[in-house]
Order: sequence, then structure tokens, then C-alpha cells
Amino acid sequence: MPATFATATDTGRVRRSNEDALFARPPVFMIADGMGGPQGGEVASAVTAKAFEWFCPQGGPPAEELTTLIQKVNNNIFQLAATERRPGMGTTVTSAMLSDGKVVLAHVGDSRAYLWRENRLRQLTEDHSLVAEMVRSGKISAGEALVHPQRSIITRALGVDDTVEVDTLSTDWEQGDVFLLCTDGLYTMVPDEEIAAALQRGERLDKTAKRLIEVANRRGGHDNISVVLFCPDGSVPGAAGGDADTGVIRIPDGAGGEGAAGRGMPVAGQAGKHDHAGSRAAKKSYLSGIFHWLFKTVPGLLLSAGVIVLIILGAAWVSISHVYFLGVDDGRIAVFQGVPHSVGPLELFSVKLKSQVRLDQLAQYEQDQIARKELHSYDGAKQILDNYAAETSGQKEQPGPGGQSQGSSTLTGTTGASPAAPAGSSNPEVSP
Repeated sequence: MPATFATATDTGRVRRSNEDALFARPPVFMIADGMGGPQGGEVASAVTAKAFEWFCPQGGPPAEELTTLIQKVNNNIFQLAATERRPGMGTTVTSAMLSDGKVVLAHVGDSRAYLWRENRLRQLTEDHSLVAEMVRSGKISAGEALVHPQRSIITRALGVDDTVEVDTLSTDWEQGDVFLLCTDGLYTMVPDEEIAAALQRGERLDKTAKRLIEVANRRGGHDNISVVLFCPDGSVPGAAGGDADTGVIRIPDGAGGEGAAGRGMPVAGQAGKHDHAGSRAAKKSYLSGIFHWLFKTVPGLLLSAGVIVLIILGAAWVSISHVYFLGVDDGRIAVFQGVPHSVGPLELFSVKLKSQVRLDQLAQYEQDQIARKELHSYDGAKQILDNYAAETSGQKEQPGPGGQSQGSSTLTGTTGASPAAPAGSSNPEVSP
């Protein structure tokens, strides 16, 4: 039976925006708590969630794959904070992957992973926070940590340095186990005993997730609250209806989140199990008829292959049309739409916005950043281009070919052009 899961998030009763992000699609689940305000925390947590959405396990050791992914995300956020001048940008991340009867966790920060088994709740991760270290060293008690004036200081997070240490651990799962990933907005408002009481009710996971959010808000809702619940063997229903391959991603509204995860509204993930056997049987019969028609003749086989190729190409184009990178076109810095690659004669990018800033006007580290072809949102790429234009606007103009002056910071929108020599390779994480 496939894994079941559900998610929920809420802004809380004090914060004006929700800087939490989450992702759930078996076999991978994650939660992130951004820090640095709307221009920092929302973006950092969104970058992390999008990286997990694009993550495709390669069959290697799960702990190593998760660690590599998180370290790449850390470097991406660190560089983004520097290039887009967003000091203090960072995020926690607590992630889980199902693999060969185990749940493998990778963790940075003070978000948590819990295991509910045989009516007992156990915290699996250790908080990377100042008060947690003080508790572990015996300087303060766990109760004192909850009201300590420095309880919000974390000692490890993504984006604050160019490298990060990732904690990993692995545990076997058993029938009926439920795992909980949550941000500190839950456990600082709701003690473990009450979290356990909510799980002990044995309700569908989406109802339990919603109940935990409601309890945290009744206690004050001092922070954003987010939870991801999953049952590896599917014995605890996730939500009413849903398909096994359905996933959910929630990123902050200010970083590009969409209506399904609107501010202050719980988001329920779909179960890996359908509650309506009749609907499932009807769908299976309908699909069987289609495939029988497609594959009963050689022309039908060729037609189905062509349809599949078109679907894949269409999905790929939709994905790359929402990402941008900085490159060079005729010696000038430009924003390109797409990814810096080609498939045969087909270029997967085009010039979206062109400036009059020359590459040789930039500092060497800025030229190196452009050569890396890092992916951004359009607003992020344009902001970097505007920064370059502002930096070079006071430089003395030099005559170019034909006596024309160079050095103007004018931006020009264009389409259909492509860089003469795209260099570097794209980063798998998208910077919003």
C-alpha cells in the first residue's frame, strides 16, 4: 500500500506573512522555516522547497543524496543573499525520504521530526539552537528553554555561510507509524503531550494536521505554523480521495506561492490511497480502453509514442519558461528566459531583457557569477541587472565599433535572440 500523507500551514495570530514552506510527494517530504523577513525568509524557504520539488533520487544512499541536495541549496541561498543584497536570509530544513523499509532524515536548524509509534511520541531530530545546546549541556531545563529570552537564536541554518553541516539519521518504520515534520511554530505553542493526544485520536492525517494548527493558534499562534504528516505503510488515511502520485508544494505568497496555499489557510496534501473504489475502477476501465486502441496496431503505437513525446516536451517548456539567468549577448549583459542548454540545434533559451552594460565593466567576481548561469525568477534576474546598471552608470563611456559610445545603462526588452556562447551550467535549484 502506498504511503499516505497530509500537510497544513498557517500564518498564525501574530505574523503578517508566512515564511514557512513545505513539500510532500512520496518518497520525499520536507519542511522549511525561513528567516530574514519577507525579502529573505520567504525567498530562502521557497528556494528550498522548489529544490526538493525538482529533486529526483538517483538510487544512491538516501542520506548522501539528501545531504548533497541540502548543501547545494545552502550554497545557492548564500550566493543569492550576496548578489541580491539580502542580509540575514536563511532557512531551516527538515527532510525525510522513504527507502527500503526505512525513513532517512536530513536536518538543519530547529524545525523537527517526530515519530508516533504504539501510542508514544518521540522526537527524532536535535534542535540546532542556542537553548537546545544549553539544555544538552545541563545549563537550563527543557521548561526554562521554552521561555528563555534567547530561544529564537539558532546555531545552524541554510544560507548563512557557504558551507553547512547536515545531520542525518535513519530509522526502520513499522506498520501504523506516523511521522511528523513541523516548524517551531507548532512545538513552542503545543507541548509534546498534546501533539501525542492529537495523534492518538486516530483520525485521517489531514484532520490531525488541521487540529494541530488550530491548537497552536488557540495558544497564541506567535509564529508561522506548518506540519507534514506521513504514514509509510498507508494504514492511516491521509485525506479523503487523492491519487498515489499526487504531491503538494507550498511556498510563501511573496516568493511566488499560489492560491492553493493562500496566507492563513491550511493546505491538505492528498492521500496515497483512494477512498472511492468505484471511481478508481471506472478510471482504470476507461484508461484500459484507450491504451488498447493505441497499441493494437503499429500506427497506433507510433501515434502514442508521438503523443508521449509531445507531452514531455510541453511539460519541459512550461518548466523552463518560468526560469531566467544572466548571460552575455554581443558583449552586453542580458536576462535570458529558459535554461542555458541546447538540444541539438534547439536552444532552450532566448533573450528577454538586454542592457547596455558591458561584461568588461563588471568586477571579476561579478563576471564569474554571470558565467555560472545561476537560475532566478524574472524579478530576481532583473534586480541583479538593475544593480549592475546602477554600479556602472558613473563609469566613463568608451567608444565602441563605428565610433558609437558604450556604457549606457539602458535596458531593452527583446525576444528570439540568443547568446553567442552560453557558458557554464545551470544550478538545479531555482532562486525565486
